[in-house]
Amino acid sequence: MSKARQLADLGNQIDDGAITGTNMVINGAMTVAQRSTSETGLANGTNSYKTVDRYTTYISGLGAWTQSQDTDAPDGFGHSLKMLCTTADASPAAGDRMLIQTKIEGQDVQSLGFGNTANTYTVSFYVKSNVTGTYILEQYGDSASATGNNISTAYTINAANTWERKTITLNVDSGAMTADNTSGLVLSFWLGSGTNYTSGTLNTSWSNPASTDRAVGQVNLASATNNYWQITGVCLNVGDSAIDFPHESYGDTLAKCQRYTYIISGAGYTPATSSAYDRYVMFGTGPTTAKWITPFPTTMRAVPSLITSNFTSSTVQIYSYTDDASKTLSSIALAQGGTNQQQVDFTLSGSGFADTITWRWNNSPAAYIGFDAEL
Repeated sequence: MSKARQLADLGNQIDDGAITGTNMVINGAMTVAQRSTSETGLANGTNSYKTVDRYTTYISGLGAWTQSQDTDAPDGFGHSLKMLCTTADASPAAGDRMLIQTKIEGQDVQSLGFGNTANTYTVSFYVKSNVTGTYILEQYGDSASATGNNISTAYTINAANTWERKTITLNVDSGAMTADNTSGLVLSFWLGSGTNYTSGTLNTSWSNPASTDRAVGQVNLASATNNYWQITGVCLNVGDSAIDFPHESYGDTLAKCQRYTYIISGAGYTPATSSAYDRYVMFGTGPTTAKWITPFPTTMRAVPSLITSNFTSSTVQIYSYTDDASKTLSSIALAQGGTNQQQVDFTLSGSGFADTITWRWNNSPAAYIGFDAEL
């Protein structure tokens, strides 16, 4: 590359905010996976966050899948999100589809200048698959108005089993984006679809399209077992050129993710031999109840809901300080609180718990308790 080209690229990156490291996508390097690093058997009806934080999985039909936070990644990255086909579907039904989505709050995309179609922004990412061909990135403005709020862009995976960087530059929609904590801009990476989404003409301008125009040309990743698709380095920045991916510390990314989900996990936990230093303290409120008040490490986006995985009497040990004896957990429920802390009510088997109660993990890596304020 010539010196003149290098200087021109640097000028573009300065203009587009590269010096400040502005990436509106959280966890674009796929470093944080609070819930799990691998989930198997994802199939029809899946519509939730599974592994890597801030990326939700939507599957209607189209076989079965394993999703993982993978360590295969391009130079400069340590992780990627991987979808691996474990049950094929070579002939999708008309309404079948599969997408990986990440959502950005409306107040965090104000600098894109939605409402002024002269403004541009750029999405870039690294992608890898054994299946070459056309893939669709669809973008949706949840709070955009005026002419419409969907646009689809095709990108091509040219070489099998090879990391490639893709760059997509768009003008913004003429509809304004509401500046609040609800979903503003959604990035949807299509991985397969039936004819309900592919039989029209690809919707390449902001509009309210027919469903048949949303994913025209999309390959069917579910066509054979062991087909896979991986992505990392997802970046969205102001301007007409992609910036160098602005890497940040794991701690910074984790704090951003905890605005949406805060997980307390049993992974890597080993109970100490001394019972005094490895417990979460509650207070007894009756013969069979106790309350646990937990502050959050950062203010959450909204008042969260309680989420658990394998949080049972076999994975969690409950103690009463009165006799320092193990008790049995019957149930838990979110009681009250806000975006900075919450109270969780524990119901216990037995009686005489109106004192200080504690709980701790029982060496259960698959278990967690958490708080969900996802978009």
